[in-house]
Amino acid sequence: MSLESGAVTGVVICDHGSRRTQSNDSLNDLAQRFASRFADDCSIVEPAHMELAAPDIAMAYARCVEKGASHVVVLPLFLAKGKHWTRDIPSLVQQAAVKFPNTSYQIAEPLGIDDLLLDLLKKRFDADDQPRLVSGEADPRLKDTPATDRRIQCGICPFFVDKASGAVRVKPESGLSLSGARNS
Repeated sequence: MSLESGAVTGVVICDHGSRRTQSNDSLNDLAQRFASRFADDCSIVEPAHMELAAPDIAMAYARCVEKGASHVVVLPLFLAKGKHWTRDIPSLVQQAAVKFPNTSYQIAEPLGIDDLLLDLLKKRFDADDQPRLVSGEADPRLKDTPATDRRIQCGICPFFVDKASGAVRVKPESGLSLSGARNS
């Protein structure tokens, strides 16, 4: 893809990032498949994780430039226009771009509610390839996860799991005040 004659565009496909290698490997696979399918339009495609894993956005942006891109389009693999899209990703991309003064960039809209996404959800619904569990039955996906680790939230969540009791509590420093929420 070219902006003008001679200008080359690189693509960075960006997800949140995970502590799980399998999750991060999925993004690598997606980026490779995107590059293969759209090779005529996008000759430079790099995966990036917003946080928690490498390559991060700065590394992916640099790789695009090293491969000849003068313009970088960041494709967020996010559903909605949450704070990662409105704040975190723009900040990280701007920090990456400043190291390459002769480049430009764009951050695409998140996936959003699109008929293609609805079709994908229906495809998953029709697949029926996951275990069907009766209430109270152990989920095999949790077999190696201790009960106290089954309700962990991300680091910015205003809640935490009390390891002693397994109860979900509100972090005192969060400032969150919910009717009926107790920390004791």
